[in-house]
Amino acid sequence: MKNIGIYARVSTQDQTSTQQLDILREYCKKINCQVVGEYIDDGESAMKQNRPQYQRLLEDARQRKIDTVLVYKLDRFSRSLKELVNTMALLKEYGVDFVSYSEKDFDSTTASGKLMFHIVAAFSQFERDMISERTKLKLNHLKAKGVKLGRPQKVNVQRIFDLRAQGRSLSQIGSEVGCDKSTVSKLLKKGNSMS
Repeated sequence: MKNIGIYARVSTQDQTSTQQLDILREYCKKINCQVVGEYIDDGESAMKQNRPQYQRLLEDARQRKIDTVLVYKLDRFSRSLKELVNTMALLKEYGVDFVSYSEKDFDSTTASGKLMFHIVAAFSQFERDMISERTKLKLNHLKAKGVKLGRPQKVNVQRIFDLRAQGRSLSQIGSEVGCDKSTVSKLLKKGNSMS
């Protein structure tokens, strides 16, 4: 009977890994393996290598507390091809197998499984690169249209009141302090209601 370490992850705090865990626990029962550890990184990006439970999983693998790492899907474990390949090499060094439930033909102990691992990992990296490329294109498009991106600048509210007292228009004030006229209007109304 193999000792399984289940790894589950979701990217945001409003998601849950419960569904992944239920499926993987049931799978372990079917193949008569014992789950000796569950490593759950909820709200953690797969791009971060310092995920707490991911690090604990690798340490338990190093200490041979587990024989196999089981994940629901490769992209739950890693989105970086380089990290995935390095982690697989590390697990192999520790004598720990790696199984992805959703990629059924994936078995890190066989030549075809190793090939499948490289193909699937390459597609995960390709998908991430495509998302990144689309995001950059969208940001460049917005910049070309004159949309200001990034965090809004802190507005000097006192300067807004001083310029208004000098008789400047909302548009003129906005241009001078670096915001739009609707923001100037809101700040003036808010300031007047507080006085």
